[in-house]
Amino acid sequence: MEIYVVQPNDTVDSIAQLFQVQVQNIIYINQLVYPYALAIGQALLIPTGSSTEERRGVITNGYAYPFINQSVLESTLPFLTNLSIFSYGFTGRGELIPPTLNDTWMISLAAQADVNAILTLTPMDAMGRFNNRLISEMVNNPESKQRLIENLLVTLEEKGYRGVDVDFEYILAEDRDAFTTFVADLTRIMNENGYEVSVALAPKTSATQPGLLYEGKDYGGLGAAANSVLLMTYEWG
Repeated sequence: MEIYVVQPNDTVDSIAQLFQVQVQNIIYINQLVYPYALAIGQALLIPTGSSTEERRGVITNGYAYPFINQSVLESTLPFLTNLSIFSYGFTGRGELIPPTLNDTWMISLAAQADVNAILTLTPMDAMGRFNNRLISEMVNNPESKQRLIENLLVTLEEKGYRGVDVDFEYILAEDRDAFTTFVADLTRIMNENGYEVSVALAPKTSATQPGLLYEGKDYGGLGAAANSVLLMTYEWG
């Protein structure tokens, strides 16, 4: 914001033109009443460019499978910041399991639309099923964890992904701290190489809420460890 003192012959229109702002913004911010008469020496608040820059934009994300209809994806991309492609699984040894269908075309379309293609990492086994034992095996084995992080980095570089979304659900309560450490390690290495990491979290009503969706995740720790979090409000229907 900037303060402007009204000069002789000033009008709301001339002041708006001087500062290259909309007339309605000056009227609204200063609560001017029609016919918007101004008095010489009157102080007005002007919404300058600096205040606009301070406002945060909206970041939008969409999950999509490689079998999505191409025309649907093309019509959606202009409204997205991130396209999270679902999904990559892994083995207990830290080897990545890519989607059964080709994801390269989605990454290419996202890049053309200036949308970030995000690799979604899930604890899916070779049969395509969520498996929290896989999570436990990986986060508690330093070699497997390091191998998975290295494989993720190679895949991001080779395919053109711009980040990783960690979408792990049903984590065992005893793996809570080990999972947070994994996310912290992953984020550190990805950030060093120019990539970002997000973590998907189920919404909850209290820090002590029981349930398999919640007890294995340290919400505060994960928020500090990752670059961002995605709150999965659809878990509530």
